[in-house]
Amino acid sequence: MDAPQNLEQAKAMVQAEKAKLTGSLSAIAGSRWLTAVAAVLAIAFAANVLYSPHYLPSIGGVSLASIGLPDNLDFGVVGEQAIEAREAAVREGAPDRVSAFINENRNLVPLLNWAGLALAMAALLANLWIMTKRRRFTRG
Repeated sequence: MDAPQNLEQAKAMVQAEKAKLTGSLSAIAGSRWLTAVAAVLAIAFAANVLYSPHYLPSIGGVSLASIGLPDNLDFGVVGEQAIEAREAAVREGAPDRVSAFINENRNLVPLLNWAGLALAMAALLANLWIMTKRRRFTRG
């Protein structure tokens, strides 16, 4: 990205980046893709709450591209910064620190399962609400 030479160029760049970000978020919010992902996470956390509350669901190694997120989404500079932040966190050993924290605090795992279930259900319900607001009438 080139540095702006004046205030109008800076405003135009900010507006373009804002349009990229809001367009991509709008494409994801209310999508069938997000509904499916939130439902799978809700099922995974609910199953762990019921049957193995002292273990977290195994959802590691999942990337957005591998689970079906469209490739044509462009989050602009924010997306590039998020990718760099993720790579830096992996380089600095964040996954190992999270695993160590969970192993040291096994008594928190049932609470984390409940929190994961609540967040997944909230995401699912919010996404379903967005879907119904966008599509007031269904066909068929």
